[in-house]
Amino acid sequence: MEPAFSSKFMRNLATEPKEAYKHLGPENGQVFIGLVADFRAALFAGDVPSDPMSVRREGNRFELEWFVASGCSVKTVVAAKGNSDDAWKDAHRIRLECVTHGKEILA
Repeated sequence: MEPAFSSKFMRNLATEPKEAYKHLGPENGQVFIGLVADFRAALFAGDVPSDPMSVRREGNRFELEWFVASGCSVKTVVAAKGNSDDAWKDAHRIRLECVTHGKEILA
């Protein structure tokens, strides 16, 4: 999939391992980097090896929350058309919105 980012910070977090390790810690940072690699390798959102923890739909916009580690998750947004609640699986672009790490929201 083609990733997009909500901010320069999110782009750096996803593309610079040192930034991910600095903000998420070495273990969570490594898992986060792996998840971003899974996003890049997948043709569609439904092809990502792990399923999102939660899916919330608002019209053609889906908010997907992905597990990184205990207390750490990534919120993404995809756009998809169709009446099915699984329409998100056909999205070929994903936008990384924020990372929740403990009580902190990194965006």
